[in-house]
Amino acid sequence: MTTYPTSSVLDRRSTKVMITAVFTALALATNYALIGIPNVKIMDTLVFIAALFFGLRLGIGVAASVWLVYGFVNPNGVDTFLMLSFLMVGECFYALAGVALKKSFVTRGLVKGSKEYQRLSIIFGLVGLLSTFAYDALTNFGSWIFRTGSLYQDFVFGNIIGVPFSIAHEASNVIFFATIAPAIIVAAARLGLRTPLDVA
Repeated sequence: MTTYPTSSVLDRRSTKVMITAVFTALALATNYALIGIPNVKIMDTLVFIAALFFGLRLGIGVAASVWLVYGFVNPNGVDTFLMLSFLMVGECFYALAGVALKKSFVTRGLVKGSKEYQRLSIIFGLVGLLSTFAYDALTNFGSWIFRTGSLYQDFVFGNIIGVPFSIAHEASNVIFFATIAPAIIVAAARLGLRTPLDVA
């Protein structure tokens, strides 16, 4: 008798498209809801969670999909193609952070219901800070590229002028990463939802 391995429903292309669409819709909805608060967005946390739960490819899919919509349909102005490319690449940093954390001992502790929630929240917050710092450094550079005589000056000026926005972005992401991300993982574990995290 021949037995065939059963594939998870999460491996289906249609399921991945649906998950990408759901995360993209959530990110866009929260972006427009917070449009009046510059650089305070739950979107980055959602990209991080998508990659943490479902892998790098899906996380990058969410990051790109959000900016393809938000970059062109934005009350604050439409981004140029060059700036949009910087924003998309920068957003992928959160997906990379999610996958990196997924492979660490930290998420295993969360899935198993570890009581060291406070320590794990600090780690998530730190990951949010570092990935947001990298995002801001890249996108601030992108906003000034080709405006001065050298790329080095573009990087320096862009990041100096972008300091107030970067501080708001990094501070809010530390809070979101430290609270929303671990809470969702713990909630998924308590509800008995099986995800790729369970076998990470």
